[in-house]
Amino acid sequence: MRALGPALLLALALLPVGATPALASCVRQTTAEAAANAEVVVVGVVTETRQTFVAAGGVIRFRPERVLKGTLTSEVQVYLGPSHGGAITSVDYTAVVRGERHTLYLRATTDGSYETNACAGSHEGSQTMEEEGVMGTGTLVAAASDASPSPVIAAAIVTLAVLALIAIAVGMRRGRRA
Repeated sequence: MRALGPALLLALALLPVGATPALASCVRQTTAEAAANAEVVVVGVVTETRQTFVAAGGVIRFRPERVLKGTLTSEVQVYLGPSHGGAITSVDYTAVVRGERHTLYLRATTDGSYETNACAGSHEGSQTMEEEGVMGTGTLVAAASDASPSPVIAAAIVTLAVLALIAIAVGMRRGRRA
């Protein structure tokens, strides 16, 4: 029975270490203040969601469609909280559905990714009327194309190259006979 007491105390001491969110709160800010605090404000689509480990803040891939402030021309990795995939906090943003449209207020991180959180002004959906009043309609981002050609185009290019080499070889043979 004596051994049960210290074991129980140890178990209770370790309980809060799990997935409990860190304490944090947001200071209310206007759309203009949120825009001023962000390096980039962009409307786009979540293309991938993942957790860095159990009980961790999320990370997404995000494809911009319209830039309201700053510059962002291609898909980027975005941490959804201040811990950059570490411990969950109460201000982690929840963009967890692939294909969902969001307006994100972003700040660059040291690793080339971006970060947002629930206090930054980010929200689900397209630009609001208030955001349009503050930042205008923004600029469309050119659709990112896949750098690699489709298999059909690749096969056609290879076929044409082989035919060109055969034609050159045949021409050289005929030139030697003449």
